Amino acid sequence: MILAGYFLFKWYRISSSAWKYIPSSAIVVVSSAHLQDSTYTLTETNLDVKRLPLIDVASDNLSSLNLLTTDAKKLQKLLAQKEITYSFHPRSASEWGVIVYVPLEQASLQWLERPDNPAIRMRHHTFQDNRIMDIYDTGSHPLFSFIIKDNYLIISYFGDLIEEVLRTSTLGVQGRNLKSTFSKTDLSTDGTKVFLTQNAWESVIPKLGDQQHYTHFLNNFPYFQNFHLATTQEGRNVSFTSEGSPSPDYYLTQLFKNVGSLPFKGHQYISQQTAQLYRYATADKEQFHQNYLDWHENEDSEAWKKLYYHIGKERELFLESFGSELIFCQLEQNNSLVDAKILLAEFNQYDKLRVVLQKLAKLSNEETNASQGKFQGYDIFAIGVEQMPQALFGSAFTGFTKTYVTYVAPYLVMSNNAQALQNYLVDYENHVTWKQAPDYDSLLVNSTKECQIAMVANLRKLQATPGRSQGKVYGDLLAKIETIVVGCQINGRQAIPSITLIPKKRATAAKVLNKTFLNIDIEWPQLYDQHLAALQNPVDGTSELLLTDQHYNLLKVENFKTGKIENIIQLDGNLKTESFKVDFLNIGRQQRILATDKSIYAIDQDDDSVYTTFRESLPLGKEIAAVYLVDGGQDGSNRFIIRSQTEELYIWESVTSPLKKLSQSVKFENIQGPILALNQIGNRGFIVSQRNGKIFLLGDTGMVKRGFPSDLLTRTAGPFTWTQNHTTGQPELLGVSISGQLIRINLAGKIVSKKQLLRPLPGATFKIIFDRNSLDWVLTRSTDSRTAILDQNGKELFEIKDIMPNAEIQYHFFGADNRFISIKSGSYTTLFDLQGNRLGDKAIPSESPIRITYQPGYYKLLIFSHSEEKIQIWSIKLR
Repeated sequence: MILAGYFLFKWYRISSSAWKYIPSSAIVVVSSAHLQDSTYTLTETNLDVKRLPLIDVASDNLSSLNLLTTDAKKLQKLLAQKEITYSFHPRSASEWGVIVYVPLEQASLQWLERPDNPAIRMRHHTFQDNRIMDIYDTGSHPLFSFIIKDNYLIISYFGDLIEEVLRTSTLGVQGRNLKSTFSKTDLSTDGTKVFLTQNAWESVIPKLGDQQHYTHFLNNFPYFQNFHLATTQEGRNVSFTSEGSPSPDYYLTQLFKNVGSLPFKGHQYISQQTAQLYRYATADKEQFHQNYLDWHENEDSEAWKKLYYHIGKERELFLESFGSELIFCQLEQNNSLVDAKILLAEFNQYDKLRVVLQKLAKLSNEETNASQGKFQGYDIFAIGVEQMPQALFGSAFTGFTKTYVTYVAPYLVMSNNAQALQNYLVDYENHVTWKQAPDYDSLLVNSTKECQIAMVANLRKLQATPGRSQGKVYGDLLAKIETIVVGCQINGRQAIPSITLIPKKRATAAKVLNKTFLNIDIEWPQLYDQHLAALQNPVDGTSELLLTDQHYNLLKVENFKTGKIENIIQLDGNLKTESFKVDFLNIGRQQRILATDKSIYAIDQDDDSVYTTFRESLPLGKEIAAVYLVDGGQDGSNRFIIRSQTEELYIWESVTSPLKKLSQSVKFENIQGPILALNQIGNRGFIVSQRNGKIFLLGDTGMVKRGFPSDLLTRTAGPFTWTQNHTTGQPELLGVSISGQLIRINLAGKIVSKKQLLRPLPGATFKIIFDRNSLDWVLTRSTDSRTAILDQNGKELFEIKDIMPNAEIQYHFFGADNRFISIKSGSYTTLFDLQGNRLGDKAIPSESPIRITYQPGYYKLLIFSHSEEKIQIWSIKLR
């Protein structure tokens, strides 16, 4: 939240006569005719301007005037429609002294000299022949001081600041400061104006250090800033404009000095896990590239020297190939990723650059098998040059001890964390991006179209950051504003900042919001399938339901108004396992992946609705028990692990290859699904967990890695997964025992840590549950009558009581912003978000486990259930 504060303190002008009395030590000046009003809101969002950062300080100091009189009408008359000015003066690293300047009419002078409040005592002292009134309470404790000077009531909680006012009024404008910069600003514009120095932000936001890009981003803004919040706003956004100030001599600012802006069109490249995005871009590619080369000619960082050491003059290809857009993403923090960064830099000539990256990765790593790999068909290079982005783009791009690189045209994508880079590619491939997020799919298109430099801050993600500083909480801002966009237009020698507060989308009408509606009933006396198959196209959010009848015909329902059923093909049995929809063929459209007890199918549908079927079966007529989706296919596709009824594992890597037995040397028993893929450069394989506590790590060929299986000597009820050690950067296996020990295992098979989670009852059992696509997971703690959902570090998120024994819990993951829990207790299922809020106003009748899809464009959940001989499709509007 502290980060959110900063973006509101920059606005616009103030009474020229009031400037005369403002001491030169002022670092913030606010002027407004509205802070004395009972309410001060803007747009239909009803954002309370008086509770915004900095403005709230001014508004709170105005309350001292309430002590001057008990007559509310008299005070209201004193303040009505007055342009009141407030100046902030630093008293310590975290405290301001505020002076309030109120214009007066002659009629108010008399009663102010003799306040009529019996609860105060008035004394005075003389300074430079001026009488300063000092107000005390009845216990002789000082309250505030004031002076009436040239038809101004000047008041402050600090008497020495009133003395400073008198000292200032006898002097001319001295030095270069906020006052000297803006003292001639006129007062022709309405609304609220704020003037501040760049270092004033540090009083609201702590210093974040050079490793945080935000610290460098601020250097692009002028030292003296002026912002204006107009009373009339266009649309729902709340915008702060500026007339600009001299631009700083910062290198990024200078790179964009004589070039235009470039509207953002790359929303499909931004993961929904992004908490802050910083963008530097221009349409004037040739001029910018010349500016860039001229600047870089004088750069000689250690990282740049290191590139020369490894690849010599070939390093110049990075400079030649760089385009004119940089996007720096700070990802939201969680328990497995801390300070994860993604940098997208526009590059061309990847065919040539790929050769240089291969060479650089090989020469900069001591271990050759840890220099290059593949993930989902993308090249992954591990560059062992510390601060490689800094070598290319300067001191603002730090925090990369090691740089992991891939290419997603037209961007060279760099990360300081291998797991973060893989997560980015998974989000990109699964369309979990800003393009599919209604709150973000049009950002930086209009609101900052003239800005070459911009930042987007997701307030919700910043607020939820683990371990964030517990500063002042701005509840109204958080409740109503989704995103803050800060832009800076570089126009010659002027830097013109802007701030836009983007509210949350309009709330749905109360009669619809969070209500459960039955969309359609489909008569279906008997459910032949073991699982309902509700599939979703992540690109457009459309959903479909697949069923089989007694003749094994595969049927599709995609019109949820009419319930029309389409016959696709005939299978060799009813659906036995989870079904999926992925681009298994790697042809740019998705196929349906489903399985009977005899075969696994990939069904492609072309643009003319012609179906093509690919089928594989287990050898010797073995039956299929489960199918697991895993990533890491060499050609860019997903892969599938098939578990037989006899606990044998097979892998299906493409439709052109048969099923292959994953391990010839191990006979597994009581496998706890899903099977997870470990995909890191030099460390590829599969994690197989058994109920008896034996954890296997198989290599990519199926061989058991040395040191495995690791024996926990206790049972598990769910799978182990993997995470990255924050200290070493190496992957570790992570899971929980049935009794609640959170266990980490290194790649040598050694248990490196055990942490006992809170176990309030002796019979409580723990497990990891994944979503059905194996993209994300949570922990559960269960007893016969209650279940708690825990985060990935074992912290309780919420608990549900009074459920029936053996309740079925599912985790539904549709991106970092849309995660849900369903609990089937008896013949009914209830849904929750991860804050424990119940979704919908009624439980869903369900004789078998429900399936869920999510339509992001409408913030709508679709729930598929079978009950009372009917397939039922329900919907819940979440926002």
